[in-house]
Amino acid sequence: MFETNNPKQPFYITNRVELYPTDLRVLIKLYQPLVGSLAVALYLSLNEDYSAQAMLSDSQGIYRLQEQVDCDIKKLFAALHKIEAVGLIETRLLDNQIMGKILCFELKSIPSSSEFFGTALLASLLKEKVGISAFHKLSHDFARETKQNQNFVNGVKTAPNISASFMDVFHLPDQEAIDPSIEVKEAAQENNIVTRNTATINEKGQIDWDFMKQQFEIYQIAGSEIDQNREAIRAIMRTYGLSEQEFVDETLPCLHGDYHLNMNRIKQAIANNIHAATTRSQLQKKTRAKENSEVKKEHLSNSEQELLQSAKANSPAQFLYQLKTSRNDFVDASENRVLDSLYNEKGISAELLNILTYACLKSGPNVSFRLANKILHDWLQHGVKTGGQALEYMDNRKKAQEQKRKQFGSYNSRKSIEKGTDWTENKPKINSEVSSEELKKFFENFENKNGMK
Repeated sequence: MFETNNPKQPFYITNRVELYPTDLRVLIKLYQPLVGSLAVALYLSLNEDYSAQAMLSDSQGIYRLQEQVDCDIKKLFAALHKIEAVGLIETRLLDNQIMGKILCFELKSIPSSSEFFGTALLASLLKEKVGISAFHKLSHDFARETKQNQNFVNGVKTAPNISASFMDVFHLPDQEAIDPSIEVKEAAQENNIVTRNTATINEKGQIDWDFMKQQFEIYQIAGSEIDQNREAIRAIMRTYGLSEQEFVDETLPCLHGDYHLNMNRIKQAIANNIHAATTRSQLQKKTRAKENSEVKKEHLSNSEQELLQSAKANSPAQFLYQLKTSRNDFVDASENRVLDSLYNEKGISAELLNILTYACLKSGPNVSFRLANKILHDWLQHGVKTGGQALEYMDNRKKAQEQKRKQFGSYNSRKSIEKGTDWTENKPKINSEVSSEELKKFFENFENKNGMK
């Protein structure tokens, strides 16, 4: 990720993409809620500014883009980073001997709505941005439009294909059909230009899909199976911090000779076996990430700083395993399923999820859906979005509870105790000098007043 405060930083646009009405609809209705209107304007401006005759020497400063989208340089780079993250633009830093460092922008074509909703991370983020009701409406609207462009007839897909093949209609010399001539090969190389390079989300740590296909071919799993399940495979590898080889090894018990990847079975198996003896030894060998060079915040203690650094350096499954082993406990498969759901379906960051795991284990012996969701809802309602904010919030809440207990205790100590009357010191006074005549008059007056005669 690149950012500069120099408005004269030169940039160069390497290509232009064709935008059709359906592309603009996807850009505005699906991508704009994720990246914002400024990022969309920047994407469109770069696309329109492309010139096929432009050379590196024609590169202009970033201030030119600032003038077009009307914003300061900080907001410009924030918008650029958003469209880089969702894959609409790929930025490279070219080091030219004459002009120095030049930002090169390569624009990607906008995916179809089906490709967007098929990307779990994009769809999850859209749901969080617009809400469940609006998300369902967008999904239904785009699905209906896609279906209107096709007529589905039962049995068509399974009916025999009787189309004429190329060799049935056209005839070529046998040698040409087997091995094309030099002219044909040169033409293919000359025209090997990608006409539509569709945007894909930009993630750290690229996956070597070719290597994974080669490994699965040993077990007679076709490469098309990998292509069909890329998003599910990527999600599992992100959750558990697996390399390509580790994912293949964890998948082998689920193959059972059917030559297909059953992703539900694979996900369940990895959740159950991720910390078997071999995987556990691999995790222990991994070196701990170096501490961040940023200045420690005053409101976090040293132990909290170390915890935060560990949360940033480890995947959710690794962090949970470390916490459990430090308490002489083991990781249950249900806990891994909680992490998988929160990370891949809810879309919260690994750092925040790790601190959430820490909070759950402070309140109970394991990580459960009920407890994790309760804590997460409380954090989100109080504006907690990062691991550092979560630790600060937990510390402030603990101090508030302790203060409340102290106030309640002091209030109880000041309670007043009601004293009863000591009748031993207040004996009734008896007048023994009353005559019988006075008693007679007293009772007569009493009977007259109360109507007793």
